[in-house]
Amino acid sequence: MEGGRDAGRWDGRAGTRRGRIENGTLGLGGDGTPRNQFEVKLGFTELQALETKTPDEITLHLTSSRCFQATEYLFKQQSKMEDQWIVLIVNIVTKACDSSSKEGLLKLLNLLPGSSFLNLQLRPYLNKLSVNSCSLPPSDVAVVLRNVVKIMNELLRRFPSCYADLPLSDLYCGTRMLSDTGQLADDALVTEVDEIMNLRIQKAEELKRKEEERQKRRKPRRDGKMTTFMKYSLFQRFLSVNKINELSLQYVLIKHIWIFFSWSER
Repeated sequence: MEGGRDAGRWDGRAGTRRGRIENGTLGLGGDGTPRNQFEVKLGFTELQALETKTPDEITLHLTSSRCFQATEYLFKQQSKMEDQWIVLIVNIVTKACDSSSKEGLLKLLNLLPGSSFLNLQLRPYLNKLSVNSCSLPPSDVAVVLRNVVKIMNELLRRFPSCYADLPLSDLYCGTRMLSDTGQLADDALVTEVDEIMNLRIQKAEELKRKEEERQKRRKPRRDGKMTTFMKYSLFQRFLSVNKINELSLQYVLIKHIWIFFSWSER
C-alpha cells in the first residue's frame, strides 16, 4: 500500500505539473494556443526523472488522466526535438514495454503508429546514426538501435496493420550501413534487425492475403449460374410486370414450371 501511495503522489505532484513549471513548458499562447488555455507539455527534466522509474510506474504516469494530454502532445504534435530528447523518449518507451499493465501499455503504444515522433523525429535520427553524424559513441548507438528494435517488435505484434507507418526501412538500412562499414560490431543486433524486417514482410503478406480473401467473399458469382434466390427474385419480378395474380390458374402453372426447372438444374 505504501508503494502505491508514493507512486500516486509522484504521478500527481512531482509529475506533470512540476515538470511543466520547472522546464518552462507551462505557457500561455504560442503554437496557436489561446491565451486562456494552458499548453500541456512534458519537460525534459520530468522525462529524465521518468526514465528512472519502473515500467509500471512509467506506463501509469504517461497514461494517467493528469498526464495523457501531455503524452499525446509529445508523440503527435511536438515538432522540434534535439537528439537527446529522442534518445530519452526511446529509452522510456522501451522500458515501458516491460510493463505488466497490458491496458496501459496498449494505450501508450497506440499513440505511436503514424505519429510525428516516429516519422519526423526518429526516422531522420536513424538516418543520422547511419552516416555517423551524431555524437554518440558506437556502444551507445548499439543500445539505441536495440531499443528501437524492441519498440518496433511490440508495435508489429500489437498493430500488424501499422507496418507501413513504422521507420523499419530506415532502421534496417542504417544498421546494415553501420555494420558494413565496421562502425557496428554487433552481429546479434544485425540479426535482430534482419528478423524484424522479415516480420514486416510476413505481416504485409498476411494482411494482403486476408484482404484478397475478403474481396473474394464480396464478389458476386460470375460463373453463369444463378442462385435460387436470384431465380425467385426474377420470377417475382416477372409476375409483377405481367400483372399475374397469385390466385390465378396461370400463376399456379408458371410456378410449377419454375420449380421443375429449378430442381432439374441441380
